Amino acid sequence: MIYDILMLVVFLVTGFLASGLGALPASSSNVAVITTTLEKSFRKGFQITLGAGLGSVVLSFIALLYSQVFTDFFEDNPWVQYTILFIFFALGVLILVRNWIEIDFENPLSKKAKIGRFWQGFLLAFINPPALIFWILIISLANTYLFSLSKFSPILNLTFFFVGIFLGKITTLYFYGKMSKKLGERKRKNNPIVYTIIGIALVAGSLVQFIRMLLD
Repeated sequence: MIYDILMLVVFLVTGFLASGLGALPASSSNVAVITTTLEKSFRKGFQITLGAGLGSVVLSFIALLYSQVFTDFFEDNPWVQYTILFIFFALGVLILVRNWIEIDFENPLSKKAKIGRFWQGFLLAFINPPALIFWILIISLANTYLFSLSKFSPILNLTFFFVGIFLGKITTLYFYGKMSKKLGERKRKNNPIVYTIIGIALVAGSLVQFIRMLLD
């Protein structure tokens, strides 16, 4: 009985830590939470956070079901991942040099959209091939060093694992939102430092992900 409870805790903590650490590098959902919090409010940014948490759970679940299929696809088509990373890197560079080439950046999520912020966050987290690769890697490492994790695992184990993923994602993005709120209280909404931070985050996050892919 005690062993079963400890294993559930291990599933929960593993999902929490993996998701929280995976959300640290810059991504579209991180940037969306930061800009929405700065330009709108913390509450609206947190709506994106909750959607991103659910999107991460669904993405990790798909990675669990079709890990081998996706692994084969990305191994055969590495250009997909590198293309996405290049787009994030280029966007970050453009933000950093915006004053030199007179580019005016606006947060697209600040405009009226046909879907709510929760679903915007969901789509930003879900449509993320690098994150899919990340979860395939995490599942592989868990199976190698921690525990057996597959679609045939006990439902309770999977539930705790995915709850951990959800909590890890929203915890990291919650602190992103909190930091953005504090920054927004000191700076004007369109202060250049905000976009400079976002640009640095995009460039640094892209480089970190690129190095991680090379090591894998």
